[in-house]
Formats: sequence, structure tokens, C-alpha cells
Amino acid sequence: MPDRSEEFRKAASECLYLARTTSDQSTRASLLTMAQKWFELANGPPSQGAFDTAVRAFNDRQLGPQPATQQQQQIQPKKQGE
Repeated sequence: MPDRSEEFRKAASECLYLARTTSDQSTRASLLTMAQKWFELANGPPSQGAFDTAVRAFNDRQLGPQPATQQQQQIQPKKQGE
């Protein structure tokens, strides 16, 4: 049987990402539960400490330095009569 642990870790990471992007609390809870299940599949017997470490690492990557983005304002032409 091939080792699919990396595939399972990727699925867990995707669930964590989606959980961070949703504003619905029920959806977030479901995604976090799914992430934990994928993580357990990837790493064997359940381990809350290992899952918490994986979540922390994921969050650190997401919250780390991001490239600065610049927004430009576009000047709109005035309408006639203004």
C-alpha cells in the first residue's frame, strides 16, 4: 500500500486554509474537524499536540511577512455640468 501521508497533510492544510477564509462559524468548525481527521490519517493515532503544532505552523506561514501591495486611485473624469 503506497504511503499517502503527504496527500493527507495537503488535504488538512487546504481545510485549514478554507477555515481561515470563511466567516461562518459552523463551516469553520466543520473544516477544522476535517483538517484534524486528515492530519490524523497522515500521522497515525490521534495526537492533539501534534495537530496543534501543525495548525501553529500553518498559521505562522499565513501570518508571516507578506509582500506589500499598493492600490492606485484612478481619477474619474468630471461629468459635464459639474
